[in-house]
Amino acid sequence: MKKTFLALIGAAIALVLPSCLEYETKITLNKDGSGTITEEMVLGAQAIGMMEMAAAQGGNQGNPFADMKDEAKLKEKAASYGEGVTFLKSEEIKRDDGSKGVRVTFKFTDINKVKMDPASGIGELGNMKPGGEKAKPVAENASFKYADGVLTISLPQPEGGEEAAEEEPPAGNPNDPNAAMMAGMMKGMKISAKLVIPDGIAETNATFKDGDTITMVEMNMDEIMKNPGAMGAIMGAGKDPEAAAKAMQKIKGVKTETKKEVTVKIK
Repeated sequence: MKKTFLALIGAAIALVLPSCLEYETKITLNKDGSGTITEEMVLGAQAIGMMEMAAAQGGNQGNPFADMKDEAKLKEKAASYGEGVTFLKSEEIKRDDGSKGVRVTFKFTDINKVKMDPASGIGELGNMKPGGEKAKPVAENASFKYADGVLTISLPQPEGGEEAAEEEPPAGNPNDPNAAMMAGMMKGMKISAKLVIPDGIAETNATFKDGDTITMVEMNMDEIMKNPGAMGAIMGAGKDPEAAAKAMQKIKGVKTETKKEVTVKIK
């Protein structure tokens, strides 16, 4: 999923919102092939405050959750997930620490008709940038085939997956003010796409499995920043995105499935 990974790095560089942003896309699959798709976006109190201040002063940032509350747009988005996918509900999220967000749930009756961009969260982040320009899809869609209790996920063909292990993260410059600013802006940022099987997983070849959950894409900036070369890899992505993508795959805090096909047998 090299394109997905490049999109993750690109979003990290382009992101202009400070502190604590979380975006998760989660597919929950039942044994009969039906299920739900949940999108959840949460912004930290500092980012919320800055946006509200900008809006009060006539800024063009707008409401970052607007599209996740607009029922007409959500019905259109449901159709983009595939035939038979429908909008179910949109709920507000409020946490004790002042962070706020929205959780949107779609439902489907047959996962064989579902398609999903594993990096769809990146597109949502792009839509939050000033100017109101909508982001384009950043990766090819994953598709699903389900029969007799076995799910096969077809992911975008990885390029140069074997070469990734040979790349070393570029050394970061601890005195670089841009790197320090970037690290501060991305503190608390998490982006992920996951598959959940409530009935349990009997067998799978997925690289990242935890209980009944399989992670297709994950980027946890707090963990990433603990790696000595992480900031250098991110800052170098603009000059050489492919080299940065390979280097980042070795860094703790990043998960991206590199298998072309992932199989999951449900209990």
